[in-house]
Amino acid sequence: MKLNNFTSALVVFAAVGVMALPISTAYAAPDAAKIAERKAKKSQAVGEKVGKSIVKAYELYGQDKISEAIAVLSGVEPTAPFDKAYLYSFLGKLYIEKDPAKAQKYLVDAVKLDVLSFTDQAGLLKNIADLSLGDKKFQQALDYYAKWMDFTGETNPDVYLRMANCYYEMKQYSKVIAPADLAIAGLKTPKKEPYLMKLGAYYEAKQIKKAIEVLETVVVIFPEDKQWWVQLGSFYSLDEQYDKALAAIELAYKQGYLKTENEIKTLANLYNNNSIPFRAAAVLEKHMKSGLLKKDRSTLSSIASSYNAAREFDKAAVYFGELAKLENDGEAYRRQGTALLMAGKESAAVPALQKALEVGVKDKGRVHLAMMEAYFYQAKLKDAYRQNQLARDNGQAKAASSWAGYIKERAEKKGISL
Repeated sequence: MKLNNFTSALVVFAAVGVMALPISTAYAAPDAAKIAERKAKKSQAVGEKVGKSIVKAYELYGQDKISEAIAVLSGVEPTAPFDKAYLYSFLGKLYIEKDPAKAQKYLVDAVKLDVLSFTDQAGLLKNIADLSLGDKKFQQALDYYAKWMDFTGETNPDVYLRMANCYYEMKQYSKVIAPADLAIAGLKTPKKEPYLMKLGAYYEAKQIKKAIEVLETVVVIFPEDKQWWVQLGSFYSLDEQYDKALAAIELAYKQGYLKTENEIKTLANLYNNNSIPFRAAAVLEKHMKSGLLKKDRSTLSSIASSYNAAREFDKAAVYFGELAKLENDGEAYRRQGTALLMAGKESAAVPALQKALEVGVKDKGRVHLAMMEAYFYQAKLKDAYRQNQLARDNGQAKAASSWAGYIKERAEKKGISL
């Protein structure tokens, strides 16, 4: 399995809408007394001059005239700390869509003054963290999520998920797990995202067994989601646990989750890896006939080879023959003839083997040996001996020699002159 697909799935989290996300467990516990003090602080109001500009800007903002609202506020130069903080905060929010970098600067300046209400200050910390995440400033995002949690004393599973994402993007994979676990613990209804985050981190860290543990958990939590079953099978294969890989993929198949060509081929490969070639051939044959799998070299060769390994030589011969005709392939004709020979159909084997020679094969000696056997078991000893000599002349001297005496002996008993 190409597991680099995980990266693209995980990067999506960085683009999730701008929201606030804290991170507390990696830092000291928030000071409850200070938080209570912040919440109890009396609210302030902006001065009259600044207030008028704010009101006008709000009116324009309500009319979706963002540029005009910014222009009104840009000319205001307050002196009182609260007025500055409120103005910077408003400007920062106005700039979020137009110029995120400038928005971030205004919000940071507002936060530094530390004079706004508890709710406003908390909101600014969140906004800065989210903007930092969107701007791929992952360490800064972590810092401001931590400040948000220290300031409010609150926790939030989405925050832990974003923290995990920051660490993932920074390639600090060992630090992804704890916040992802905290996200899982804090969610009332399970979500896939934190499990994906853990899975990606363990994969990148090459901790395949840990990744398997994650997948073994999620197939229980999200049994209806085929991706987990398929990925579990793939990770079992990576860990060379082929029996478990087959169990997972086969269960997904029985539940109707395998819908694509690659998924069916994965199941067939696992049957072969677990020495169940008949099932491999049967599942490929079924889905080729249904149209899901293309009737091409790859599919026909796999079906034929699997039936051959299962000693279903008649069926193997059929598909080697189809492949031979499709590709005008001498080697496929040779394998068709050999399969027919193994099925005890010597007379049918000869034309296929002759066709192999006509089309061309690398090892002609092997074809002549097979034809020798086909003629021998039909008691056509002269033909068998002639093919024996051709096999000897085409690189199969040792095998031909061991047969030559046997053919001569049989011919002598029957009074046949070779």
